[in-house]
Amino acid sequence: MKSPIAKLTIAAAVVIAAALLGVHFFAKTSDVAWAQVLEKVMAFDTCVYRSREVETTGPRPDGFEFATENESKNYRSEIYGTFSENYKNGKLSVRHYMLLQEKQHISIGGYDSEHKLCLRMAVTDRSLREFHNSDPRRMIAKILAGDYDEIGQDTIEGKRVRGVELRDPNVLAKEGAAIPPLDDFSSRFWIDVQTGLPMWMELSFVLKDSASRTTMIWDQFEWGVPLEASLFKPEIPADCEVVDDDGKVPDSTPKTDATQVFARHTLAEPYLGDFDHLPLPDVNGLTLLGVDTDSPKPQVRLLGSDEIRLAQDACVAKWPPYEQVQAQLRQELQAKLDVSAMDVNQLATTGIALRNRFWELGGTLSDVAYPYIYAARLVDEMAHQKSPDNPAVTDQLVESIMAYEVMYYWQHPQTDPLKRNPIYRGLLSDLRRGQFEQLKTRVGQGYTPTWKDFVRCNDFTLLWSRRDPNVALEVIRLLIDQAPKVGWTFYLADLQHAEQRLLGGEPVYVRTFIGGHQGVHLDQYSRRLSSFQGPQEFRENCLPMHLRHLKGW
Repeated sequence: MKSPIAKLTIAAAVVIAAALLGVHFFAKTSDVAWAQVLEKVMAFDTCVYRSREVETTGPRPDGFEFATENESKNYRSEIYGTFSENYKNGKLSVRHYMLLQEKQHISIGGYDSEHKLCLRMAVTDRSLREFHNSDPRRMIAKILAGDYDEIGQDTIEGKRVRGVELRDPNVLAKEGAAIPPLDDFSSRFWIDVQTGLPMWMELSFVLKDSASRTTMIWDQFEWGVPLEASLFKPEIPADCEVVDDDGKVPDSTPKTDATQVFARHTLAEPYLGDFDHLPLPDVNGLTLLGVDTDSPKPQVRLLGSDEIRLAQDACVAKWPPYEQVQAQLRQELQAKLDVSAMDVNQLATTGIALRNRFWELGGTLSDVAYPYIYAARLVDEMAHQKSPDNPAVTDQLVESIMAYEVMYYWQHPQTDPLKRNPIYRGLLSDLRRGQFEQLKTRVGQGYTPTWKDFVRCNDFTLLWSRRDPNVALEVIRLLIDQAPKVGWTFYLADLQHAEQRLLGGEPVYVRTFIGGHQGVHLDQYSRRLSSFQGPQEFRENCLPMHLRHLKGW
């Protein structure tokens, strides 16, 4: 699940784009002709242009190349501010306004989802700096201030152009900022030979040790065109939730003894980490259900989240249902691993090893990986039967089910009702409810809840807020009541907001984990509960919200 507010973020390769701010205009250049280009564009007070960001990952060992394309149409006025329409893989996602006269910043998102959200905030000194720093003329000035090379003439969209190239990323860094380590970088821009005006700019880079390349392009420039005031008048849809934001990022740094202890325990005993100290069995040579894991992998390119999700659902639909092969799988596991003789710890670690093998073979985009996740679920069910009151064992079972079961399917256009997976309202709801009932009993006996309990409760709240708001309200109120004692006060405002929404009959969701810079390939792990940890490449991008200060997120 993703926060609706996160949908309002304009994807622009955050780690690099932030470092491009702070350009000094009127930087001296060594070429009089190029200096005149800068003089020309500085004379205009309006500009219209398109910006695009393309991210590609792969081809990967599993045969897939993942790609995403974000595009924005941008209108910029030194009098009125900026207006942009942002498209993700061809679909309108966000309308964004930075209004100078009204001193207001407005983002209307969710055009591509069930929930539209309008985020309003006041224009601050920082946002004014960002307004000036986002001017495409600043990148031109930066390139011309650096040790650029002329790259001759070419043809773009039928027009003769002349270009320069800059290979040093440090030239584009704002004062006092550091460029992240890169394996490759280039920045270019071309001018129309006839008009002498910039026509195309691009920036391409690969973060160090990353499989993803990001390319950002600015083109379709219209310099000095008239822009009417009406263009900068936001139209907020009637079905849009409006949220006023003060622009402050919540400070997650622990301030009290309780919050410090809570943070330490979260780091020392992470969710789903109860069995990390135990060795995992080697299951790499294990064959199950007669499936050949060495079969050739087709080379497939998937563009954006829609194609990734459609491909996932189509792949999993071809697998035999779990219940259909459960008995045969149990016989094979008994014959090959003697699972009936395993204790709870052995079953849990076997489940983890089988789950890892599932991800190694391509997960939900693989035709041959399913026997291993089915086997992981089966041994986790056996562990749960042996120890039904052990919440850590239940967590392992929930994780194995979520590895291949998504909350809703993508066979239908987003304008139609989503087809929801009944296993979330059924089996997973029951498992989380059992954990909550255990927690209530233990709290009554003096037990101090942990981060793991908080994660489980929020899963349960999300699953039950539509089904029975009164049950979800009981969970939220327990979390609110325990907050001062156990140290999760960072979430208190969100919990209190959730309480009010439940009283008003609305569904709720409290974020528990936050991700950093996520590659497009990680989108294949969406559509699960917030507790989902996935393979290592996904898990290492997740951080508990109350620990965000550790990475400056």
